[in-house]
Amino acid sequence: MRTLTTGIVITLLALLAWHPSAATEEAKYTRFGAEAGGNATGDIPTFEGAKGLKCPENYQKGEYLPNPYSGEKVLFRIDSTNVDKYAERLSPAQVERLRKHDKYYMNVYPSHRNFENPENYLAATEKNRETSRLDEKNVLHGFNGGLPFPAPKNGSEAIWNIKKPWAGDDLITDDCRRVVDRTGQIRKSRWTTKIMAFDETRMTTRLPNPDGLTMKILSFYSYPADREGEASLSFSYIDDNKESDVWSYIPTLRRVRRAPTLVGGTQLDGESTVDEIGFDFRDNINEWNWKLLGKREMYVPANNYEVWKLNAKDSDECWPADLNPERIRYELRRVWVVEGTLAKGENHPYSKRVSYYDEDYWQPVVAERYDKRGNLWRMAEYLQCYNYCSKQRYVVGYIYVNLESGRYEVFGGCRDETTRTNATDIGLQEEEFTVQALRKLGR
Repeated sequence: MRTLTTGIVITLLALLAWHPSAATEEAKYTRFGAEAGGNATGDIPTFEGAKGLKCPENYQKGEYLPNPYSGEKVLFRIDSTNVDKYAERLSPAQVERLRKHDKYYMNVYPSHRNFENPENYLAATEKNRETSRLDEKNVLHGFNGGLPFPAPKNGSEAIWNIKKPWAGDDLITDDCRRVVDRTGQIRKSRWTTKIMAFDETRMTTRLPNPDGLTMKILSFYSYPADREGEASLSFSYIDDNKESDVWSYIPTLRRVRRAPTLVGGTQLDGESTVDEIGFDFRDNINEWNWKLLGKREMYVPANNYEVWKLNAKDSDECWPADLNPERIRYELRRVWVVEGTLAKGENHPYSKRVSYYDEDYWQPVVAERYDKRGNLWRMAEYLQCYNYCSKQRYVVGYIYVNLESGRYEVFGGCRDETTRTNATDIGLQEEEFTVQALRKLGR
């Protein structure tokens, strides 16, 4: 393992090579590789892009945006009493969650395919159709930024779409994590994260990158009191087989030290492993055997602008055994399905992982994890919305649920007047991501 920080319908047309010279074929797909048309029943619409979405004049980066669909009513609710009726459009883990947690429910709203990236990102994605490739060791070559494989032909290409997320040239966000047991007891922590991109995902400006970095990440804690002042710095590399470099500052020691090695399957104190914290999968892809299982229609979290209420109590957002579902929005979407089974000789708590990625923007929406016996063990959901000011789709929260114990771990929320969420391209400088800066930050 490497070091790391922080019924399915096969859609044949989507798996074929894209031909930019064929206008009729091009019209079937968006520039991001999604099917542009809706579904046969009409409850998945045609692709909308950013139609009708206008950025507020006084918008400041990092602010929570108004919900453009706030007046919409719930179409129907799925819960433990009717889950079998809708099971064909749910993942196995979603079905199990609803059956076990009788207070949890899914409010389903009209679907909106509201997504549009900046022109330079889309242009890079289109260029990748001709240049991106994987060698015999699954190393990525010919990547130009954007989405590496908008028409993936196999599971390895699909996972590279996940391993190359775009969050601007740089990003700052305020994070909150709560681990909640079945009785409702909550353990909470808060911190701020800064990220600076160095590889081709950096779309606005380029930086010298002699060390072959993908990104640098700096995090520092503000809560609880006994962790205030803790900070960490990590460097990750373009070479998928190269371990990350990690440093940490511990106030009680008053010094910066190299952090201990954490392999991807390391269990921390919650319900996630190191390789999935933040964005579904962040490890070496060769440690898993990947299969692209095609697409299916599913009810998934989407357009969750209002999931976190200002100054909400922890007990309001985090119920015993599961999140408060009142403000979580689900929509019917088409999703890619990708399965990973643990490679021979590798050690991990999971024997299999299945993830579902929205076809419009190639980000995770639902995931399920299987234990070493092959039993369904955990599930994840990623609560997302579209920032129609920065033209980015981002995660405002995600949850890992232990389907056996009822314990869960949720990232996001704890929102107050000062909380920033995914403020991108704010001009962070390289000097902020050094061991010396980490040492000063801890003083």
